[in-house]
Amino acid sequence: MPTIKADTVIRNANIITIDSRQPRATALAILHGRFAAVGGADDVTDWVGPDTRTLDLAGKTVLPGFIDAHIHVLSSGIRHVMAADCGQSSIAAIQTELRQQAATTPAGQWVQGFKFDDTKTAENRFLYHADLDAVSVEHPILVSHRAGHVYYMNSKGLELAGFTRDTLDPPGGRFGRDSATGDLNGVVYERAIEPVRLLIPVETPEIRRQGLRTICEMLNRAGITSVHDARVSAEEFATYQEGRDNGDLSLRVYALMYHPHFPALRDAGLISGLGDDRLRIGGIKMVADGAIAARTAYMSAPYEGSCCDHGILAMDADEINERVMEMHRAGFQVCIHANGDSAIDLVVSAYERAQAAHPRPDPRHRIEHCTLVNPDLLRRMKAIDCIATPFCTYVYYHGEKMPFYGEERLRWMFAQRSFLDYGIVSTGATDYPPGPFEPLMGIQSCVTRTDSEGRLWGENQKITVEEALRIYTLNGAYAGFEENIKGSIEPGKLADLVVLGADPTQVDPLTIKDIPVEHTIVGGETVYGG
Repeated sequence: MPTIKADTVIRNANIITIDSRQPRATALAILHGRFAAVGGADDVTDWVGPDTRTLDLAGKTVLPGFIDAHIHVLSSGIRHVMAADCGQSSIAAIQTELRQQAATTPAGQWVQGFKFDDTKTAENRFLYHADLDAVSVEHPILVSHRAGHVYYMNSKGLELAGFTRDTLDPPGGRFGRDSATGDLNGVVYERAIEPVRLLIPVETPEIRRQGLRTICEMLNRAGITSVHDARVSAEEFATYQEGRDNGDLSLRVYALMYHPHFPALRDAGLISGLGDDRLRIGGIKMVADGAIAARTAYMSAPYEGSCCDHGILAMDADEINERVMEMHRAGFQVCIHANGDSAIDLVVSAYERAQAAHPRPDPRHRIEHCTLVNPDLLRRMKAIDCIATPFCTYVYYHGEKMPFYGEERLRWMFAQRSFLDYGIVSTGATDYPPGPFEPLMGIQSCVTRTDSEGRLWGENQKITVEEALRIYTLNGAYAGFEENIKGSIEPGKLADLVVLGADPTQVDPLTIKDIPVEHTIVGGETVYGG
C-alpha cells in the first residue's frame, strides 16, 4: 500500500496506453506529475487519500498526450499576433485583411501576411506585386505561402530589398518573372528570400510572449502536449525559457535549433538533449529542398504536366555533406527538411558518410517530411536507423494539390505504411502552418488516405488506427530521445494525457477528426477543459 496518496485518480475510463505490456486499462493514478499506477479500479484504490482529486470519466477514452514531431510553434504564434491571416478564399478578401493590417502600421514599416494558399482561392493563382501594390505602396509588404518556401512582395518591398529585373537567381532560389517582359512579378522562391529576412525587425519580447500564450492555447485545445518546434531562433528559445519559468509554457518543447546557431552551440560545448522535461535543445534544422504544397520539392521526375520542372534544391550536395559531417562529429542530432526523392537521396548519402567516418551508437538523425520515397531509400534509411517525420494532415487537407504528383507517385508519398513495413520509426507531424495541426485529422488522414472531397490518394499507404495512435505518441517521443519518459501511459512516465469524447478505434474512420477533445493534461495539470 502506498504511503503517499495520489494527486489525481482517474476511474471508469477507456484508457489506450500505447504500452504493449498492458494495452488497455480503466483507471490510473497521478503523483507529482507522473503516472503512479495504471490498471483497473482495484489498482488505484489505495492511492486515494482525503486530498486526492478523483475523476470519473464515464467510459470516455484516455490517450497519451499527442506529440507533433515537426511543427512551427512559437513563430506561428507570433504570426497569429502580428501578421494578417491570408488564408482566405479570394484575393480580394486577402487584400482586405492586409489593408486592415496596413491601417495600424506606420508608413514605411513592413506589413506581413501568412497562410496564403493559391489553390484554395477562387482565382487559383499566386499573388503578384500588382495585387499587393493595390493594398499599399507606402508599406513594404511580404506575404508567405502557407507552405513557406514561396513569398510574395509588393513593389516597395522589392525596392527595399534591392531586387530588380537584373537581379540573378541565387543558388537555392529563384525570382518569379513576367514571361513577356522578364520583369520581377513579386514572387520569391526559397533562399532568394534570405536578404529580405535581414530587413524585417525582430519581434519585440512582448509580441513573442503573446505569441507563446496564443499558440499554447491553440495546441492544447487539440490535445497536443509535446512539440518539436522545427526552427527555433535564439530569441524564441529565450522566450521559451521565460515561459517555462513563469508558467506560460503549457507544452513540452523539443527545440530544433535553426542551423546558423550551430557554431555557438558547438563552441559552448552543448549537444542535443540539454534541458529538462519541459524544454530541451533538440537537433539542428536545415532545409535541403522546397515544399510539397508549394510544388517546389526537388524530385527525380518532373511535376505532372511539366517537361522539366523538378523543383528547387536549396542546398547542393557539397553543402549538405559538409554541414552534416561537422554537426554529426560534434554530437548533434541532424534534422534536414527533404521532400523530394532526389533531395532525400542527398541527405541519406550525407548521413551514411558521416556515420561511416565518425561512428556514433544512436544518432537518430532525421529526415523532416521525407515525402517521396522508394524501396532503395527505405532500405538505406533503415540501415542507418534514420527517422522520418512525414506530413500527416496533407492528404486530407491538401487533396486538390495531389494531381500535381500523380497517382503512381502518391503510392510512395507520405509513406507511413512503407515506413512501418521497413522498420523505420516515423512520427506524427503536421508542419503547421503548412498543414493543419489537429492530431485527430492527421490520424484520420493516415488511416483513410482520403481527402476532404472523398478522393482516395495512395491507398497502399493506409495504416491502422492503432498504428496511427502510436506514431502520434510513442514514436514522437522516440524521435526526441524521450521514449523512456513519455509517449505511453505507464508508471513512472510523465502524466501527459488527452481525454476524447469517443474511441478512435471504434468510430467510422472517416469521422475521427470530429471526435471532441474534452481535456488535455500536462504533468498532471489540466491545460484545457474542466
